[in-house]
Amino acid sequence: GSLSRGQRLRCKAVTAPVVLPSDEALKKSLQQRVSELEMRGRRFLVCTTRGFLNVHSSPGDPFAGDNVVGRLLEGEIVTGYEEQAGEESTWLRHDRGGWSVRFYGDFEWLRPLDDND
Repeated sequence: GSLSRGQRLRCKAVTAPVVLPSDEALKKSLQQRVSELEMRGRRFLVCTTRGFLNVHSSPGDPFAGDNVVGRLLEGEIVTGYEEQAGEESTWLRHDRGGWSVRFYGDFEWLRPLDDND
């Protein structure tokens, strides 16, 4: 029913279960954050062989077209946040909304700039 004047509803406090990350997940997250902090503000110059460099939603195959979310043009400058090395390539997550290949083959697509540049 209804409440008469002066009565109060009483609610039981329900606590959501706390889900703690595994040690491995925590370690990976902390390593990623350290990497991001170490690279904070590090700038890279886009160098290409074709005039552009694809931006991918995730690192992997630099020739994949199904995860391209943008393009960088020759001479543009991006700010890098995280690097990820693979078997054949190294990738950089940057401020243009995704990942681009930094090293592939014998070519350096994203070259770090000194603070004086």
